[in-house]
Amino acid sequence: MTSDRLEGKACIVTGAAQGIGAAYARRLASEGADVAICDLTRIDQADAVVRDIESMGRRALAVKADVTDPDQMVDFVSQVVEDLGRLDVVVNNAGLMFDQLTATWEQFLAVNFFGAVNTSNAAVPYLWNQRSGSIINISSTAAFPLPLGTLFELPDDAPPPTLGPQGYGLTKWMLIFQSREWARTLGARNIRVNAVCPGVTMSAATKAVVPDMIVGRLADAAALRSTLEPEDMVGVIAFLASDDSRMMTGQTVINDAGTWFSGA
Repeated sequence: MTSDRLEGKACIVTGAAQGIGAAYARRLASEGADVAICDLTRIDQADAVVRDIESMGRRALAVKADVTDPDQMVDFVSQVVEDLGRLDVVVNNAGLMFDQLTATWEQFLAVNFFGAVNTSNAAVPYLWNQRSGSIINISSTAAFPLPLGTLFELPDDAPPPTLGPQGYGLTKWMLIFQSREWARTLGARNIRVNAVCPGVTMSAATKAVVPDMIVGRLADAAALRSTLEPEDMVGVIAFLASDDSRMMTGQTVINDAGTWFSGA
């Protein structure tokens, strides 16, 4: 799909060298936007994304940057504005997945939550001065309790569980709360902030770490009896980036084939 509803806009997508983030970047370019991506651990995969964006006649920028470092994000955003001439849309996509075995609570907090804070803080001065912009925080339906209670039932003779922060889901819920706060803070300058909650999306990372049994149970629980592909999410992002959603802010958009009908 191609259109020109993002013509003249410049967009940032973090964590976009591959997977869902790369799909977001390509779709924004197909709608007419120039797109800058940053990534850290997979920046070597960004060349293909840049080539695809440029093949659409759009400008592209790929930068190795760590969203957990506020100074690096200030430098990244400054480079975007210098190279692309402006900034209109920020897609805070960079994140650690919920069951990366080596991730600690501190790492989930640093990447999934403060990564969005750092990127947005770097971008807001530009959006504030031009009195317009859209910030899109990629949350997850993992922010809500899974509708698969039988998977977590404990036998009556089980020892007491150890309770701790659920790093992935909790940081994704924090993004929903923060999106609503930012929407109120920035609305007077016509800067919109919304959160998006994808359901289980069959990216390469999901396929690598989410057990097939869990994927199957979630698909069975969905009204549409399906999981999502990365391309199933891109239309929501393009809509929120465009003026088609110009009166929409502080909202949480769930796109999950009908697994969670409420919760936000």
